[in-house]
Amino acid sequence: MITARPNFIVENELLPLSSNHDSRRENPNHRRHAKMPFKRFVEIGRVALVNYGKDYGRLVVIVDVVDQNRALVDAPDMVRTQMNFKRLSLTDLKIDIKRVPKKSTLIKALEDADVKNRWEKSSWGRKLIVQKRRAALNDFDRFKLMLAKIKRASVVRKELSSLKKQAAA
Repeated sequence: MITARPNFIVENELLPLSSNHDSRRENPNHRRHAKMPFKRFVEIGRVALVNYGKDYGRLVVIVDVVDQNRALVDAPDMVRTQMNFKRLSLTDLKIDIKRVPKKSTLIKALEDADVKNRWEKSSWGRKLIVQKRRAALNDFDRFKLMLAKIKRASVVRKELSSLKKQAAA
């Protein structure tokens, strides 16, 4: 497109300079529309982690939005219930379901999406598994863990000192 006035490219579109232009348009790297700050949205099929209450630590699926503060959630091993959004931590996982599906449909969708394995492979899921494992340790297990850490640190220290000697020589 050839015009008499100069143009600047902003997100693959040409913008002619007008008499009342602002300085942002002069910068070709300026984004016209800001990127969305959120990646996880409250939506039907979104998998969430319960962060408070009797279902603490359980993965649930949002099956319906009741109002601005509550959602109807369900999981294979629990009764469908309303839950406040403040009690839910949204995950990156999402399954493809219709609004308020039957329990069998929900279970099949969870199995097809392999939600349990995907959660256990995620860094968030692995971190929670490690926390549970550490909380289950008894005093003797913690003692053995302490000794193993001391032994590992000693081996690392010796190897590092030998590498420093080699580098200096």
